[in-house]
Amino acid sequence: MKYSLKFIKVSKKDILWLLLYIGVFTYFVFQPPIYSPDTGSYWHLDVFRYPIYPLFLRGFEFIFGNNYWTAVVAFQLLFVLGSIQVFFKNISNLLKLNFVLELLLLAILLFPIFPPLLTANNLASEGLSYPLYLLLISFAIDFLFREKTKRIYFFSAVFIALALTRGQFVIIVPIIVFLLLLKHKKNIFRKSHLKYLLLLILLPIITSTLDAIYRKAVHKHFITTPFTFTNALTLPLYISEKKDSLLFENPAHTAIFLKTYKRIDSLGLLSSKVEGDYSQKYQVFHDNFPYICNQSFHNIGREYYKDENDPFKSAIDTEIAAKQMFPVLLKAHFKDYISLYFTSVMHGFYSVFIFIFFVIICIYSGLKCLKKFNLENGLLFFGSLLILSNALIVAVAVHTIMRYIFYNFAMAFIIIVLLSKKITYTR
Repeated sequence: MKYSLKFIKVSKKDILWLLLYIGVFTYFVFQPPIYSPDTGSYWHLDVFRYPIYPLFLRGFEFIFGNNYWTAVVAFQLLFVLGSIQVFFKNISNLLKLNFVLELLLLAILLFPIFPPLLTANNLASEGLSYPLYLLLISFAIDFLFREKTKRIYFFSAVFIALALTRGQFVIIVPIIVFLLLLKHKKNIFRKSHLKYLLLLILLPIITSTLDAIYRKAVHKHFITTPFTFTNALTLPLYISEKKDSLLFENPAHTAIFLKTYKRIDSLGLLSSKVEGDYSQKYQVFHDNFPYICNQSFHNIGREYYKDENDPFKSAIDTEIAAKQMFPVLLKAHFKDYISLYFTSVMHGFYSVFIFIFFVIICIYSGLKCLKKFNLENGLLFFGSLLILSNALIVAVAVHTIMRYIFYNFAMAFIIIVLLSKKITYTR
């Protein structure tokens, strides 16, 4: 039996992209794997790590043995390059990009593979979360703007995988729900639309349940990942004062706070110790976040709640303590918190003007979508919501380093392309 390949159309550009991907893969697969400070905690299935990446590493170690890290890098490279191609092809066709714009978009998409991020060579969750994010956004665009409604099932599967890899992306489902409501308005309650709405609403519940089931199986506690408030408390601790110990009703919280305060005070990691404006105070916080969070509060809390019969309970109790301490310190230093929080947000945007630009785009496109939901306005609104929401969430939980905010660089480029087309069309 003879088979024909005539139906496969391969353009010169497709060959160029393929050669580029082969070159990138060949170069980076021979670069050494990067063992970041987080790698050990993933491999040891630490209780405060989301489940997908630890299981991913253990799975590769089981299959490939002690040299599993080379296979991990190869897989992460193939996965990210495949996801880049899916996203790239989707956006290029949707926006009818010319060759120059395609090159720029592809350069932006490939950027995280290169220094300083090196996501594919790094044995950390970004090796999976970045390609998963690209697939998620691509499927969301298909669902919202291409009328490919069945893509919602691919979106759902990828969302669960992504949310169980990095928790910062749970906000994407509310954004999709909001856009779906804007798109269909009164018609949202039609059976054909309602089933998708209900599925989206169920996704965070399904994800949280799976997270808790994993932790019950591995750590014997039916809880979600216990590190959200431990991270979030870091900024309130940085702006705290010693007298704040009197604000806590729980003696354990008082003891943990005083020990933490003593340690970060000895390291000079209190905003009151830093001379200068909020920008200078934030920079000290930004540069020393792990010392305040992981190496001070978290370690002190785990030591305080240490249980020889249950090595995981101390992390859970520390998270519970952080959750209860957070509003107390926030209320006591609300002005300083808000000032440093927005300084953190601005740091992620590199300039207040860039932040204002995206806020204006978000408001403008949102109002346009209220009147008429179309590709240009909807994509502008979607992109700006993704960029702003991620920046605002990251600034609450951690410091705004590039590792947490690079995901939406391509969306920023898409917004600029759409605006350029709007201006050109108007003229």
